[in-house]
Amino acid sequence: MSNNYKILSIDESGQASYNHHSKLFVLSGVLIEESFRTYIDAKIKKLKKKYLKDEEIVFHSRDMARKKGPFAIFKDQKLETSFWAELVSLLNNPKISLIFIIANKQKAKKLRWQPKTILHKSYFRLLELFLIQLTKDESRGRIVAESDPYKDRLLIHAHVGLQSQNLTYRSRITSLCLVTKLNQDPDIQIADALATIAGMYAAKTKTKNRIEQIKIRLIERKLKDPVNPSYLEMLI
Repeated sequence: MSNNYKILSIDESGQASYNHHSKLFVLSGVLIEESFRTYIDAKIKKLKKKYLKDEEIVFHSRDMARKKGPFAIFKDQKLETSFWAELVSLLNNPKISLIFIIANKQKAKKLRWQPKTILHKSYFRLLELFLIQLTKDESRGRIVAESDPYKDRLLIHAHVGLQSQNLTYRSRITSLCLVTKLNQDPDIQIADALATIAGMYAAKTKTKNRIEQIKIRLIERKLKDPVNPSYLEMLI
C-alpha cells in the first residue's frame, strides 16, 4: 500500500432542515494529495492578496455571492470575473478531484426522511466514494470537515459505521479531523466555494453571465476527467 496520503475536505451548501429555504442540500468534498496542500495554500493566499488585499480572509460562499464584507469589491463585475477565472484555473489542476452528494429536499420529505437521514446518507455515500478513489491507487486517506455540533455526530456515525463494516475502509482511512474555518484550511474553503456551484449545476440552472459559465464549466471538466475523476451524485 502506498504511503501517500490524500485529504478529503468537506463543507456544504444549504441545510438538511426542512425549515431552511434551500431546495437542495449539497455535501461538497475536495480531494487532494496531502503533499499538494502547501502548494494550493500558497496559491490561494496569493489570490486573496491580489484581489482582497488580505491573504487571511476566509472564503464564505454566501458572502461571496452577496458581495458582502471584504467581497464587496465583487460589485465590480470585471474584477469578479477576473477573480473567478484565476480561481477556476487553479482548481482545474488535475491533482484536484471533487465529490458532490446532493439531496432534493422535496423528494426526501415525500419519502418521510428526517433531516438527520439526509445528513447520514449523504456522509455515508461521500465516504464510500472517497474509499473508491483511494483504492484506485492504493493510497491512504484522512478526512477534514468543518465542524458543526449537530452534524459532527452524524459524520462520525457514518465514519465509524464504515469502519466496522468494511476492513478496507478501516485500513485506508486513518483519521477524521473536525475544524473551523478559522483553521484556514485551503481545501475546506474551496469545498465551501464550490458547493453552491454544484447545486446550480445539479438544478440545471440557466447560466446568467460569464461568471456562472466559468463556474459550471469547471464542474463539467472535472466530471469528464478520465484519469482523476470527480463525482456528482443525486442522493435522491
